[in-house]
Amino acid sequence: MILIVCFVIITSTPNTFAQDSPQWHLPEGAKARLGKGTIGEIAYSPDSTRLAVASSIGIWIYDAQTGEELDLFVGHTDWISSVAYSPDGNTLASGSWDNTVRLWDTHTGEHIQTLTGHTGRVNSIAYSPDG
Repeated sequence: MILIVCFVIITSTPNTFAQDSPQWHLPEGAKARLGKGTIGEIAYSPDSTRLAVASSIGIWIYDAQTGEELDLFVGHTDWISSVAYSPDGNTLASGSWDNTVRLWDTHTGEHIQTLTGHTGRVNSIAYSPDG
């Protein structure tokens, strides 16, 4: 018995493929995210009920079970490269190429604080397990 595995890699410029390819044949139940910006990172909330999606537009918050769009956090002035939930799930941190980290209240969507002083792009962000 011979097993053949084939991988297809598609390369394109950011945003163009997703927004210029309306003829996808998505599996049943799959949802397209057209016009929502290029994705930088996705993070699950600690209780796994929400997804935070860092994009070139802002941070989209989705219900993890239904896929329903719940909120959009905006404020960064450049590409949002990373997102991380605090261990208690009450705060979301976002890192951006605008050299800032922003903190967001996950219940209200309110911007809490901007951490400045970075001399370069913020490419990755994480909380310690104890918050």
